[in-house]
Amino acid sequence: MSELQAHTVLGQFGLPIDFPRFRVLFREFFGQFFASESATSDHQVRQAVIGVLAFLLTPGLFIPLQTSVAFALAAIRFPAMLDSLIRLLATIFITYAIISMGVIAAFTWDALGFDRRDAMVLAPTPVSGATIVAAKLAALSALLLAGALTVNVIPAVLFAVDAANHAGVTMAFRHFVAHVVATMMAAAFVFSLLVTARALLGMLSSGRVAVASMLQFALVSASLCFIVLVPRTLRVAGGGRRGIARVVMQSIPDWSPTNWFLAVHEVVRGSGVGEFTPTALLGVKLTILVIAAAVLATTVGYRRQQQLALTPSASAGLGLAARCQLALARLLAGRNPLARATAEFVLATLMRNRAQQAPIAINAAIAVPIIIGALARAGGDVSALRHPRTIVLWIPLMLGYWAMVGMRAAFFVPSELPASWALRANAPARHAAYWKGTRAAMRTLLLPPVLAISAGVTIPLLGVRIAAWHIAFVSVMFIAIIELVALTIEAVPFTHPYRPGHAKLKTRWPLYLLGMLGFAYWPVRVELMAFNGAELSLLAWVGAAALAFHLAGRRAAPKWSIEPPEDFAEEEHSLTVLALAS
Repeated sequence: MSELQAHTVLGQFGLPIDFPRFRVLFREFFGQFFASESATSDHQVRQAVIGVLAFLLTPGLFIPLQTSVAFALAAIRFPAMLDSLIRLLATIFITYAIISMGVIAAFTWDALGFDRRDAMVLAPTPVSGATIVAAKLAALSALLLAGALTVNVIPAVLFAVDAANHAGVTMAFRHFVAHVVATMMAAAFVFSLLVTARALLGMLSSGRVAVASMLQFALVSASLCFIVLVPRTLRVAGGGRRGIARVVMQSIPDWSPTNWFLAVHEVVRGSGVGEFTPTALLGVKLTILVIAAAVLATTVGYRRQQQLALTPSASAGLGLAARCQLALARLLAGRNPLARATAEFVLATLMRNRAQQAPIAINAAIAVPIIIGALARAGGDVSALRHPRTIVLWIPLMLGYWAMVGMRAAFFVPSELPASWALRANAPARHAAYWKGTRAAMRTLLLPPVLAISAGVTIPLLGVRIAAWHIAFVSVMFIAIIELVALTIEAVPFTHPYRPGHAKLKTRWPLYLLGMLGFAYWPVRVELMAFNGAELSLLAWVGAAALAFHLAGRRAAPKWSIEPPEDFAEEEHSLTVLALAS
């Protein structure tokens, strides 16, 4: 059927899709998933995408290798345990398919739905809404297929070989199909759910930026926790004189959505059809329902963005939390108007821009699996945590440290550079107040949540007295590290073009890991030894280090600049032509 005939047939059903323009929009929408306004080139973005996919694919390759011996022994000596073993491994892969697709959706969150800019650009064009929405849905489907197949197909082959265990090509193929169907359905379910959430949040006038960053933090944390905990929850052990291989795994609650797709897996591979059929049908129905909700939300979201494009972009006002943060930043910045303005500028930029929030959310997520892995080693004994221990006391320091690493990286991500002329026109090129205002913003962003976490963790477990000393210790430690980080910055954040690799998160990760030990682990070990009466001495020593960093920063503060580098040349404005004209 030719494109003209297809266009005519679809037009009879009320779907006036223009296929030439559909193809153009599809390419553009799909390219948005791999574009970044903070990257200096497409090559860097492609490198980041390859790195994320390699990170997601690695666990799926090692899990089958870890359990291959158990499959072999079970098939030879204990065939009755094969079904249980297959179901355990299938549950793990289904869970990882859900988490992996969630991570992919988190990294492409802004492009999952329409925004005001899409509506402003596309609404005046001679393209029907059906064509635009269809192209967006097709791009979302392509992203789902590309991500899910990349993560799930190769592990499916390895899993099918282990599960079939020399039972023949037909049996291996059946296991392969069951694995792919179950994991793809699980990925489609969570992806459609997140697309629906993105579309609904896009219709809100406020709050969606913070929600998106928290969701990204949660999904990346879940992925890292999966990698850390699976080797502990799933292990192959020898048993007794007969060398019986046992696979030990913590149980999964019955209410978990993974059970729906496990039932699909069992029905497709032909095991327990009568037992699992009702649950499998429920999983299929819910997946179809969520996909339909994603299609509807995307369609309605585009209409809503068309309405928002005609309204002023400014919000009605700041929320209570934002006003409190700005007030605290002004207080910490002191009486200097320039320092106060700098602190407010840094805070406001982080509040309203996802590009600057993403590094903080992703780096803070690194701390979660480290903390959970340490707590898992304690064996879940709550009574053992009611005594001062490193795995309890280092929680706020660990979270705050990695959030600080992400914040420093975010400071080098520019924001609306063409508007920076307003700052250069109304403020001196160099001034020590820039240093003071940036420090005030960093304290405002880090100290309140870190101290709240410290109080929430230590007071219920260790009592008020120890918690008070620990909160004081955490406060002085963070004041010291903020002063130290300020020494590595020479300009007002977000005002300079990004210099590739300046944050050096990739090349200096061993240094950041060493810094984690130096800021979170070793200080807590020293704090534990100081609880027998040397608390004030410890605070004095940390305070002295903070004062030394402060004096060094004050000496370098006059060099802080708001001007771009001398070698920075204004780039020519470029236009992207969609070629939508007939």
